[in-house]
Amino acid sequence: MSLVNGIYTAADVHLDEVNDYDGGVTLDSDPKTCVYTHFNLSTEQLGRTGRYNCWGFTFLPRRYWLGRNDVNNIIRDNCDPVSDGSIQVGDVIRYQDFGGDGNLYTTHTGRVWQTDGAGHATWIRSKWGGWAEYIHTPLDVPDSYGTHLAYFRQRAPLKGNTDEIGKIADLWIKDSPTDDGEQYSGAPWWTSPDILVDTPPYDGIPDLNPVFDHTNHVWALVRNRINQRVENVYIRYYWADPSIGLGPANWNLIPDTPGYPNPAGPIAIDGNSSIEAPYVEWTPTAAPAHQCLLAIAYVNDNPSDSNNPNPIVYPFDIPWDNNIAQRNVHIIELENGSNAKLSINTGAIFQKKSSLNAVLTYSPRLPIIGFSDKVVPLKVTLTFDNKVYSLKALSRYLRSKRAFTPDYRCVGEKPIAGTTFITEKVGRLGVEITAPKNVKSGSIYYVHITQSVSNNIIGGYTIAILIV
Repeated sequence: MSLVNGIYTAADVHLDEVNDYDGGVTLDSDPKTCVYTHFNLSTEQLGRTGRYNCWGFTFLPRRYWLGRNDVNNIIRDNCDPVSDGSIQVGDVIRYQDFGGDGNLYTTHTGRVWQTDGAGHATWIRSKWGGWAEYIHTPLDVPDSYGTHLAYFRQRAPLKGNTDEIGKIADLWIKDSPTDDGEQYSGAPWWTSPDILVDTPPYDGIPDLNPVFDHTNHVWALVRNRINQRVENVYIRYYWADPSIGLGPANWNLIPDTPGYPNPAGPIAIDGNSSIEAPYVEWTPTAAPAHQCLLAIAYVNDNPSDSNNPNPIVYPFDIPWDNNIAQRNVHIIELENGSNAKLSINTGAIFQKKSSLNAVLTYSPRLPIIGFSDKVVPLKVTLTFDNKVYSLKALSRYLRSKRAFTPDYRCVGEKPIAGTTFITEKVGRLGVEITAPKNVKSGSIYYVHITQSVSNNIIGGYTIAILIV
């Protein structure tokens, strides 16, 4: 184990107890033990290891073993308190217990893995010292951690020495226009603006949609949130059929073509900067709707490599890893009085029942204009398992106990209608959108479709409608 210097909090306080240890992994029989899914879909158990502890997992994903004073400084300088009832997935949980002197001391930290939908934590993911990494309920921890719990939301990354390379990094591809780069991205994390497509005749300017049966250029904007240069970065590009919930087995690596390998790289990214990664060539075959795209920025795929400055923590789990992004967005143009139809897979369901939700929102083309008091709603109907569901006015929709309304305030959208229903099946969801004759030209509408299990979103798809 060696001491690592040159890592700081957001307030430039040096972390004095950061240790790098290339420890092995011992299998753990506890069913709570987590596994890591590699790019080739093989799995590796994250068993008992001394390479990182709970604080290294929480703030430097699996990178180092941190000390108690360091984690207290990080919570103070990089995080804001969150009250119970306002907890979100991805928030930090801190455990404290009384010492022999009667004072409370920090004993453990983790990340909120699941909530009950009412702002209370139900499941936590954390690393127990030299033991394994587990998913557990908040109080299902060793007695030595105590029962004094508090929650925090990380608002800033750590810092490094600018004259060093690769000691610390934080690669980031936006999950949505409002993604701030923190570990968990909440609202619609399938609308990445950083995955770009250029269609023939290739002018280098991103186009709205890919073109089927033609070669498209696909690339990503990759950011480095840390003020330290990172090298040997690669980008992997995937495609998938139109779907709401997408598991790793549903993603297809875009094939290499001469001169355009996939993964693309290696590239280097300076600290606090971004770069457009090299593109790959992709020829999608005809499909009933916009195919989905995925991009992963990484240094390597080994969760046990202490030389990796930016480990991937949850491969293919888009909202959790900020260096993974997804683009499930279909953009259509409608004239007054016209309609459009498309079909989307509902994806894999990991429990018996899931909820399918759709919310129609409106956005003026020029945000400075603000919202009109009289927004003409589009007519939207969903068809699933031979049943038809029409979107209801927002006031009626919100009275449903299962209503799902993400926070659209940050992206300048106004919810105006919605629907939700429970299903136990996997199938295709038909969507029909009709623009009334009196709808205003130049308006932009969105239909955000989500699939959720136990009030937690497992996937989503967004249809953007431009009224021309």
